[in-house]
Amino acid sequence: MPHRIAEHLQRMLDSTEGVVACALVDATSGLVWHRCGPESAGDETLWEAAIDYWRLYGRQRGHFEVLGELGAAVMYHQHGVLAVLPCRHETELLMVCRAEHQAVDWRGWQRRVRKLALEIEDLI
Repeated sequence: MPHRIAEHLQRMLDSTEGVVACALVDATSGLVWHRCGPESAGDETLWEAAIDYWRLYGRQRGHFEVLGELGAAVMYHQHGVLAVLPCRHETELLMVCRAEHQAVDWRGWQRRVRKLALEIEDLI
């Protein structure tokens, strides 16, 4: 992962209240490109496992066509929030975030992830 993208990801994390950790994950292979934020017990497998939420949508997408493309999947668990967002469609790159149970501006986070996707495009 180029250093510039890692820095951008860390800035995003540092400036977004409520998001405590995130990772760029390939949805096809489960390969974690980069992660940032403090590691909690279980995070090492959390990033890869989270892509199954996205895969479920992919298998069932025909049922959701009336709603349009999925912009984010945000799941509220007992001890935190997990969000999965598309970052780069050509390679099925996803942004996976672990957040607290407070108000996170997920629309704002989506805009920031789209900016990151453009930066990745420039480097690939």
